[in-house]
Amino acid sequence: MINVVIYGLGHIGGSLALSIRKNLSKTHRVTGIDISMTTITRIKEKKLFKVARAETKQAAQILSNADLVFVCVSPSNIEDVFKIINENDTKKTLIVSDVASIKDSVISLAKKHLKKISFVGGHPIAGTEKSGFKNADPNLFKNKIFIISGSHGSKKSVGTISSIWRKLGTRVLTLDPKKHDKVFAYLSHLPHALSFCLNKTALKSFSKNDIEKFGGSSYKDYSRISSSSDKLWTEIFLSNRKNLTTSLNDSIKFLTSLKDALSRGSSADVARLIKTIN
Repeated sequence: MINVVIYGLGHIGGSLALSIRKNLSKTHRVTGIDISMTTITRIKEKKLFKVARAETKQAAQILSNADLVFVCVSPSNIEDVFKIINENDTKKTLIVSDVASIKDSVISLAKKHLKKISFVGGHPIAGTEKSGFKNADPNLFKNKIFIISGSHGSKKSVGTISSIWRKLGTRVLTLDPKKHDKVFAYLSHLPHALSFCLNKTALKSFSKNDIEKFGGSSYKDYSRISSSSDKLWTEIFLSNRKNLTTSLNDSIKFLTSLKDALSRGSSADVARLIKTIN
């Protein structure tokens, strides 16, 4: 059996643990590590898989027996987990991967702290506005995309990680870490920033009751992700701040142009600005 450790059992990590347990139980044994006693208690009560509290002797033993470790913690905690893994007496063949939505800085941290351990940068495009193990879903990754972005160490490690994610139902793609962070500044981080903006702007003018009563599908669809974890998204924004700032500046330029066109009452300029480029 291949021993797989999921370090961090929130929405993504918990879903990954349940998905491997559901789809790969004949070949892979899942063990979890988390800091939350609420999460640990929930897993133990449901007898889902073996789990230990982070930074304990039991957790260290779990890491020493691991063949694969998926680091599924928030961006600010990734470096500490890399240090913990490096300080443990791990197998020489250990492969470490992650699920963070920022890649360039994570790859740098892996090269710094996991010099003798194979690492594969990963990003499942499958998150939702939900958080915590209570919202973990074993089918979360089915028919979704998983991105391999940066690696070092064993050449076989990329194939190993790719194979697991394919078996979980994802389509695996590759992307350079720097390009990854630029792409997702526009395709993920900016949409979240704009959703937070929309929700904040609406709440300045209307009560929650009015918004719930009159908000149609367009508002609800776009504002849905504004209920995402503010703590997590603060970390993501700051981790990719250079690319996100560029995308925000582009958005501000567009909105300023639209505002000016509206002030002039120019239907031609408004139409030109909002026309979709096909």
